[in-house]
Amino acid sequence: MTLRTYAHFIDGADAAGTSSETIRRTSPGHGGDLADFAAGTAEDLNVAVTAARRSFEEGPWREMPATDKAAILNRWGDLILENLERLAEIEAEESGKPISYAKGEIQHSVAMTRYAASLGLQLHGEAFQNVGQNALGLVSREPRGVVGMITPWNFPMVTLFQKLPYALAAGCSVVVKPSELTSGTTIEAARLGAQAGLPAGVFNVVTGTGSVVGNAMTSHPEVDMISFTGSTPVGKAIGEACARSVKRCALELGGKAANVVFADADLDAALDGVLFGIILNQGEECVGGTRLLIEESVAAEFVEKLCARAAKVRTGLPLDKTADQSALIHEGHLQKVLDYIEIGKQEGATLACGGNRITEGGLDKGFFVEPTIFTNVTPDMRIFREEIFGPVLTVTTFKTENEAVALANDTNYGLGNGLWTKDVDKAILITRRLKSGTVFVNTFLETSVQMPFGGFKQSGVGRENGIDGLLEYTEVKSAFIKLGKRQPVLPHTL
Repeated sequence: MTLRTYAHFIDGADAAGTSSETIRRTSPGHGGDLADFAAGTAEDLNVAVTAARRSFEEGPWREMPATDKAAILNRWGDLILENLERLAEIEAEESGKPISYAKGEIQHSVAMTRYAASLGLQLHGEAFQNVGQNALGLVSREPRGVVGMITPWNFPMVTLFQKLPYALAAGCSVVVKPSELTSGTTIEAARLGAQAGLPAGVFNVVTGTGSVVGNAMTSHPEVDMISFTGSTPVGKAIGEACARSVKRCALELGGKAANVVFADADLDAALDGVLFGIILNQGEECVGGTRLLIEESVAAEFVEKLCARAAKVRTGLPLDKTADQSALIHEGHLQKVLDYIEIGKQEGATLACGGNRITEGGLDKGFFVEPTIFTNVTPDMRIFREEIFGPVLTVTTFKTENEAVALANDTNYGLGNGLWTKDVDKAILITRRLKSGTVFVNTFLETSVQMPFGGFKQSGVGRENGIDGLLEYTEVKSAFIKLGKRQPVLPHTL
């Protein structure tokens, strides 16, 4: 295996930075060395912000016609697809996800890029001709300026491209700090963006830790907006930092999604959806379906079949094309997930299946956990309330619709929920009552680029994707224009 070495990407080119220190990424699947990333400093961040500010104020991107921007963004998408296999390998190895999922996520990133390019063509203002006979009102949308983006390790490409192409289509310049564990595809994407024609300074990447680079970004006076995806505690800290300078802040944070399954649902489809909700990305998914709320009359048989299907889930190395799930991000997180499994046992929940670390079949050097299902879970238990971020499902039964809704909403989070029923009236009425930014009905984790994504309550502020994802990166300006001192010609003087 060849060790990949990455510098920062600043002002259109690789940049060594001010420190010779690097961050070594080892494989969560087999323990081998994967990449060295530059350990960024506050000064590196400042250099990148300066480049972004110059590109925004002086460069061509901000004033470039939307058709030209769209052409570059679409060309970028083409280049990403041409490099799909290599990018998917990097994404899979660094994050620990199965390569089949990595490919799909990169393709989805391209779909978001193309959609954002099309939205840029539709960004328009308004004219008001009813504000007075000698006046005109204009409302326009302008790019916010320099946007700092901080992205997580679980979906490095998807979480970046839920932000980046929308900000670029709006005319902003961007500085990104990816997770120090999974920076590879972000740097590769920046290089491809330059090949596609993004002007120097429009898209910059500084790798390093949140405590150094992230803090420097959130406090930098020349950064006009922060867009962050990550945990709720870190998001709160970033929000507080932005508030001190009244800096715009968009936060996509944690979740504790429920799959609400009624007895009248297509239970076979629900089995697949519920299982997918906990094994996708090994459960390292902010909108993963970690709580199953199921009507009591069908619960026992459903859980029995669910455990049978969970036993067939294939866990393998990240580059194993047949794997359904792969490795957790690092050893510390593995231990956190195993600790929560022990907490569930101690709290009195029943371990229906799973619960063990996987070390057989050549997986002894990585961080693998079986799909794990707990029954007899009550809302006072920590495993019901806290974000585990692993392949762990809790099962709680209900008897009535009101009880189901109350259980689903009994959380500080509100990112997503699933709902399974053949009753259309029930589906619509309960969807209205669920307090989450997304409700998946008779499916789970399936959506489209047109649909906005974001959370209620402590799951975040703002929206990504859809037209809302573009508008996040714009400022609204009103102009009231007096049309000279000339008096109107009155009818009786004609």
